[in-house]
Amino acid sequence: MELKSERSSAVDAVVEEILSRAHTVGRKELEAWRKPQREVRELARLDYVRVIRRTLDYHSLCATIDEIKEIWPELNRKQFRPKPVDYLAAISSDLRIHLQANPYRGPEGMALRGFYVDKAPKVLKRPLIYLNTAHDPAAVSATFMHEMSHHVTAKVTGRADNGVHYLFNAAHHDHLAQPAELVADAIVSLAGYPQPLARRIFATQWDWGLVARADRLPDQAFAQIRSHVRTLGGFDFTASLPPGQSFNYLTGMIHYAKLRWALLVEYDL
Repeated sequence: MELKSERSSAVDAVVEEILSRAHTVGRKELEAWRKPQREVRELARLDYVRVIRRTLDYHSLCATIDEIKEIWPELNRKQFRPKPVDYLAAISSDLRIHLQANPYRGPEGMALRGFYVDKAPKVLKRPLIYLNTAHDPAAVSATFMHEMSHHVTAKVTGRADNGVHYLFNAAHHDHLAQPAELVADAIVSLAGYPQPLARRIFATQWDWGLVARADRLPDQAFAQIRSHVRTLGGFDFTASLPPGQSFNYLTGMIHYAKLRWALLVEYDL
């Protein structure tokens, strides 16, 4: 199931590692993995600086960062680590947000990470965050921060859309054209790679040049990112995860890392 696309050697090695465990799956499963495979390789070569220039409003992002530091004062200064659900519930309660955290048994299954709903007349008296706790604790904490960013953004902009912001495993590519989703992803990337760490991984000689860019991750940087995620989340793309879930987590790892790289080289965040 080779995809005809430009290859990133380190990323492709992980893709092949995941596929090596797929000897017994059927055609249906293989077809379902084609999209995550394609997304992994597309994101691996995409220039995220161009993405944030096109999609992100820098002033809105800074306003959201300033506001969310009321919740997490050490954002972008110290490493944010996975938290138990009780900790997330306490934050939600302080902000008068209703938190529901339990495994999702609906038709989307593991594809759904969570969602945020603002107050809706006759339906909700206060905002709601749902977290699918069937995911790894690190993914659950990242989802909480993503959904909390929607809440904070609505507060700083004064624009509540009374809609539902879903977070799905395979939605990272779609987020690149959605300002509200990309702001929320940016907050997660700052938490995952605080500035001291980001400078060690991304501000290296291969990044120098007159024009900022964040396109192909060199193998050395990719290895550091993978090691960081393994240490932080306690998982890797090995047999402990089903291949489909491995693809989705790999896509998220590349997306958040390259977004963090772009924020550093373009905005010095």
